[in-house]
Amino acid sequence: MIALSQLLSIRGFNPDRKRVKLIRHKDSRFDLETFRRTPWFDVYQQYQSRPVFDGCTHILSFLGEEYPKSRFVGLYDVGPRRSAADHPLPTECPHPEWSDPSYLFYPLHRRDEFVDLEDRLVIDWKGALAWHQWYRDRLVVEIRPAGRALPPFRDYLRVHLTFEDLRRLAAQPDAHRDWVAGLSAVGGVYLIVDSLTGQQYVGSATGMGGIWQRWCDYAESGHGNNLKLRELCDRGLAHPQAFRFSILETFSRTLSREEALAMEAFFKQKLGTRAFGLNAN
Repeated sequence: MIALSQLLSIRGFNPDRKRVKLIRHKDSRFDLETFRRTPWFDVYQQYQSRPVFDGCTHILSFLGEEYPKSRFVGLYDVGPRRSAADHPLPTECPHPEWSDPSYLFYPLHRRDEFVDLEDRLVIDWKGALAWHQWYRDRLVVEIRPAGRALPPFRDYLRVHLTFEDLRRLAAQPDAHRDWVAGLSAVGGVYLIVDSLTGQQYVGSATGMGGIWQRWCDYAESGHGNNLKLRELCDRGLAHPQAFRFSILETFSRTLSREEALAMEAFFKQKLGTRAFGLNAN
């Protein structure tokens, strides 16, 4: 295995380690996997309730995966601390609590020369309890294939994908073979939520391609040829980018279409998606 310092040095990054911090984000307040792929993740790092970045010239940011793995999400230059009161949040920020005048603001600038390692480089965080710590060398345990955008597939109940996630999966199947294998192995009943309105759509997938094949239809068209979803996309109301995909139930790919539709109907009734959601039948 190679050490993190060796990998960084090869790319010309040799700072004073006493002024570099390793950051491991693990925050129960947010779905960090989804949040990280929004413009607000970098803003989230900039506002802090304590002076955790004082004395730093750089931070190496990671997302905590299954312990002890942590996945690299960016190398940042750190500017001098300011008061959050002197640096107001953008008005459209969905988290106005960050503008608490007692908070601190740190200007952060992402280093472009390490973008190709983001979401691919995985280090061993074993033994480290604090979410921020001064640099100490770590072993690189994995460099995932180019084009990798998502963490390892874990289980069906944890699946929660944005439309952009789904497009990345469909565009880079070789880099996400674990996801392709998992979603292809089963049929199931799935849920699509319109994040702008909270309305829901329930659908089902059968056949040898399983959920993967059906969701690839959505990645291509945005609406999967479902009536009300297609109407939303045709209106151009920030759709399909607002759609979120998850799985309610899995079953064998050989389950008959009639049994799958009966299970689908059960969830439509349970969630009220015919009366109040996006199911037309």
